[in-house]
Amino acid sequence: MESRPQQPRSMSEAVRRVQRSTGGQILGAEQVPFEGRSITRIKYMDDHGRVRYMDDPGPVRAAPRRGDHGDP
Repeated sequence: MESRPQQPRSMSEAVRRVQRSTGGQILGAEQVPFEGRSITRIKYMDDHGRVRYMDDPGPVRAAPRRGDHGDP
């Protein structure tokens, strides 16, 4: 399996963000492909006992500029 040094940190940060924002019990987390990049999907239990999912997009990257925008 390939080593990814930033992935564990990003996933743990995402788990902490979801736990703080929902107050729910974290049941799991995984990286899933979405629109050509990887996002973190967190599975948690809300205060009513329902299992829910929240996607954490992680850091937002600027779209690459191609130079074909017609800018002067």
